[in-house]
Amino acid sequence: MKIIDSHIHIGKWSSVFLDYETSVKDAVKVMKESGVDSAVALPCDTFMNRELLDEIRKENNYKFHFACWINPDDNNLDGFIEKNIKDIKVFKIHPSFQKKRVTDIAYSKYLDIAESENIPVIVHCGRWQEIAGFTFPIETAKKRKNLNLILAHMGGDQPNLVTDCANAVKESGLKNLFLGTESVREFHFVNEAVKIAGAERVIFGSDYNLGLPKMYIPIIESLKISNEEKELIFSRNISRLLGIE
Repeated sequence: MKIIDSHIHIGKWSSVFLDYETSVKDAVKVMKESGVDSAVALPCDTFMNRELLDEIRKENNYKFHFACWINPDDNNLDGFIEKNIKDIKVFKIHPSFQKKRVTDIAYSKYLDIAESENIPVIVHCGRWQEIAGFTFPIETAKKRKNLNLILAHMGGDQPNLVTDCANAVKESGLKNLFLGTESVREFHFVNEAVKIAGAERVIFGSDYNLGLPKMYIPIIESLKISNEEKELIFSRNISRLLGIE
């Protein structure tokens, strides 16, 4: 079964993750050993978009889909996006690092670009509910029906947040909302979220280099769903969003 890891990091983290660093070469080795066919690659918080894109372009032995980290305070961001828009497959918004909700006006022009260029947006969702709560990307999705949003960590990487988020996605009735599985360890709650929201709303991610695909692939394999539904989660849903079906 084809596997696309829709959420990996390459580069160096700040002290928040103990300055941990991995290279493109490291990522290729781990992805291939894990049976991952291709991956959506995001920078770490100290690794610039330009550095990662340059490194990915040099890689001939593995397929990466570049994700641009959207930091509204980066003075070089607008020029980088304009110059490299054809190579940008995903936008990543991290409210916790930027200390701005996805609904903040600072993100508006980037959401406009994503909507007009049909670029899916991964939004970090975490325990910091006042800033990174899953309700904010859901609010955004309601206002922007043509913008596909992936709620990372299934809404917050905590059992009650995972199930609450899945219920909120289901109740919204929106078709432009998806749940990313990255770093969610509790297989029972992943199973519950898939039952609630449906396999067509769930996308596999490992959060490498903070996690390993081999840690999370078995969680999807263990789900009490059909192989066709597992295929949706592992590759077909993200393939459709990336336009690579």
